[in-house]
Amino acid sequence: MNIEDQGMKLANEVQNYIENYFELDEIKRISFIGHSLGGLIIRAAMAYLEQLKDKFYTYMSLSSPHLGYLYSPKFLVSAGLWVLKKWKKSESLKELSMSDSLNLEDSYLYRLSEISKLEWFKNIILVSSFQDSYVAFESARIQFRKEQGSGKPSSAKNELYEKMARNLLGNVPLNVVYRLDVNFKIQEKNLDSFIGRAAHIRFLENQPLMRMIVSRYAEFFA
Repeated sequence: MNIEDQGMKLANEVQNYIENYFELDEIKRISFIGHSLGGLIIRAAMAYLEQLKDKFYTYMSLSSPHLGYLYSPKFLVSAGLWVLKKWKKSESLKELSMSDSLNLEDSYLYRLSEISKLEWFKNIILVSSFQDSYVAFESARIQFRKEQGSGKPSSAKNELYEKMARNLLGNVPLNVVYRLDVNFKIQEKNLDSFIGRAAHIRFLENQPLMRMIVSRYAEFFA
């Protein structure tokens, strides 16, 4: 299933839940938290939830590839993504790697950046980890950085990367964007830690981290 269809499905679930359990006037705030691809699915859902935009409060993404995989992760991760795209023929993986169109500006991920509705939220929290090799640090932070070192894409891709970041946050006041960087203590030595997947999974499995975020930044969820 592609990202747009998943976003439409999420929007339908939100609308159905509200219709079944609430009167619209009873709802004061709506917040979303998404891990990895979930952060993009939430953004895709916004196109179908405009009638609720005045109630949107906090958007939080946990290591979400907002800018796709233009900046390649580790070789093993890149190879694994290629295999998954070929084997499972995943539409969403093709979209994340922006290989769903020959013209990058026609790719779904770029078009999604053009219709960004993040400005509807009062708080935007972008949580990332430099230890996460599954999602590029700058992609999770929606932040362009010119000095990329090895793995730097071509100048055309570089320009596109910057345009996507500006599309996403260009209409958002600076004082509503919060970037939280997490450094996990990863002691085990296994395949997950070797390829950088351990940190990516930690965002879901580390309950103390979530309790800390909710307690330290209670105003985002109150």
